[in-house]
Amino acid sequence: MTIKSVDMQVLVQKVGDVAKVQQAQQTGHNHRQEEFIKNINEQTDRYTKTVNKSLHSQHKKVNEKEEKEEESRKGHKDSNKRENRESTDNKTNSKNESGSKLDIIV
Repeated sequence: MTIKSVDMQVLVQKVGDVAKVQQAQQTGHNHRQEEFIKNINEQTDRYTKTVNKSLHSQHKKVNEKEEKEEESRKGHKDSNKRENRESTDNKTNSKNESGSKLDIIV
């Protein structure tokens, strides 16, 4: 199949038009791809901040829970110390009571 000279003249003119259309399509694809990347980055930033905020609040909850546990432990230790003091006081009192009165029957 051969191309006639008249057809060749038309083809040469159309090559420029086709190149412009292809360039416009390529530019459009690039712009859409850049916009897509921008949206993905914005979503990633938003999700990252959202996760950090929840982690921060969870961290506070964990700290509060640990503080409550420490307070309860201290409360148990204090009550144990009080019981130990009372028991030692009772022991000394019972020793003093048994030795303080002496009944002698003659």
